[in-house]
Amino acid sequence: MKFLNTALALVCFMAFQQLEAQEDVRSSQLEIADSTAQEQQAFDFNVRVKTMHLWKGLRVTDAPVVDVDLNYTSKDGRFKAGLWGGAGVTGYYTEFDYYASYSYRGFSLSVWDINNSSDFPDADIFDYDRSTTSHFIDVTLGYQFKSVPLKLSWSTIVQGRDIYVTDSGNLRNAFSNYVEASYKLIQKRYWSISAFAGGAFSFKSASHFYGDKPNVTNLGVIYTKEVMVLKKFSLPFAATAMWNPEQEYGAIEVAVTLF
Repeated sequence: MKFLNTALALVCFMAFQQLEAQEDVRSSQLEIADSTAQEQQAFDFNVRVKTMHLWKGLRVTDAPVVDVDLNYTSKDGRFKAGLWGGAGVTGYYTEFDYYASYSYRGFSLSVWDINNSSDFPDADIFDYDRSTTSHFIDVTLGYQFKSVPLKLSWSTIVQGRDIYVTDSGNLRNAFSNYVEASYKLIQKRYWSISAFAGGAFSFKSASHFYGDKPNVTNLGVIYTKEVMVLKKFSLPFAATAMWNPEQEYGAIEVAVTLF
């Protein structure tokens, strides 16, 4: 009887040890899975298809565009950096940008090195000389109000092909500014409508990157909605209607983010 009690105790001890070992393995697997999930969330890329490309009131290209955003986001979500590239289906428009942004308590600061080489096919990608470069660096400070769905932003081009000619014939940076206010008019579960208004000017010259004189350059509305596909998943669509009083044109862009 004593032997049976001892054997039973030994079996129970071994079973407990086995369960404890399995639990340790299971915990390790969960930790690895959580770590992998965090790494996957930190690094990501997104693909979007657009009928054309609008940017701050400018019709960058009228051709359909596919763009890719390869990015890293910090664990707290405040810092983001990445590479953005777009290409038109006709082959004329190509763009390859670098960017970084930081947000905190409604404030945001972003720096974009924008390289649209469409009109500069022979430009060196590492050339930043204002007379020959295809780059321009755009810095934006924004604030998103918490009490109302209003966002204000101020962008300044600090370097690159944003230039003007002085009276003595020299090229100088125009430091063009673009100021915008956007407001979410309606927010529902699956759709929303926003309105925006923006203007551009330069303290250095009458002309600027967005036009020939200080003026309103971007007025419009954005309608977004989730569209069900094959009754299995939804895709986010956005339609932007824009008018540019300075350039005297308007356009509608429709975009869908595939993933």
